[in-house]
Amino acid sequence: MPALLQALPEAGNKQANLETIDRHASVAAAAGAEFVCFPELFLTGYNLGTALRDLAEPADGPSVRRMSEIATRHGVGLIVGMPERDGNRVYNSAAAVDAQGRVVGMCRKFQLFGAVEPEIFTPGADLTVVSMGARRIGLLICYDVEFPELSRALRRKGAEVICAPTANMTPYFEAPTTLVRARALENGIPFIYANLYGREGDLAYTGLSGIVGFDGMDRARAGKSGEVFLHASFDDLSAPADHPLRSTQLRDLRLDARGAVQA
Repeated sequence: MPALLQALPEAGNKQANLETIDRHASVAAAAGAEFVCFPELFLTGYNLGTALRDLAEPADGPSVRRMSEIATRHGVGLIVGMPERDGNRVYNSAAAVDAQGRVVGMCRKFQLFGAVEPEIFTPGADLTVVSMGARRIGLLICYDVEFPELSRALRRKGAEVICAPTANMTPYFEAPTTLVRARALENGIPFIYANLYGREGDLAYTGLSGIVGFDGMDRARAGKSGEVFLHASFDDLSAPADHPLRSTQLRDLRLDARGAVQA
């Protein structure tokens, strides 16, 4: 069972945000969830400009160690957006920690958004698929979702579900709905989209976090505002082998049309 949290972190307050992660890991464990996905840069807040460079930590830093302790204590995997430092470079990342507290991957945002993100972050170079228990989870971050080639590539790499920590802001209300449903439907796999809500400085976030099934249909959907915890059963999210709506696009895709380029 996957779960997500739609929430707004305290800007710059890692300790408070780790306490929120701890609290909702407990909720996820009580619900029987295998893992819980938190929004983009949830450890620090998103709209902090170049201060994010000073808040960034390495993948083995104190905040990820705390996440590992939380995951182990509750027996729940965590996917948490954070600024990651690697030498002189800073990435917009998501730490994936399994239910045994092992760091199984660091997803680095591939498609940086707008004018500000490229001033702060280095773009990621690889697409990330991690194992949590028996699940193969593909990871994207926010704007990555808007490029269908990336979700398709994760599916080809063996992802069985895609999770996307997100900081989607107004006026882009179709990204959490139309685009996420399309990515699920065209690849035939569930999609977990954990967004921020409310205001952070001059940004207003769209909320609308959702859990979408293999058929592109919502299984759980938050509103535009408010802290919301969602979960759903994988039995209801994934396609039976003989389901009439099971996606065949991956099998049938042709790239020999004039001008077609393989991702």
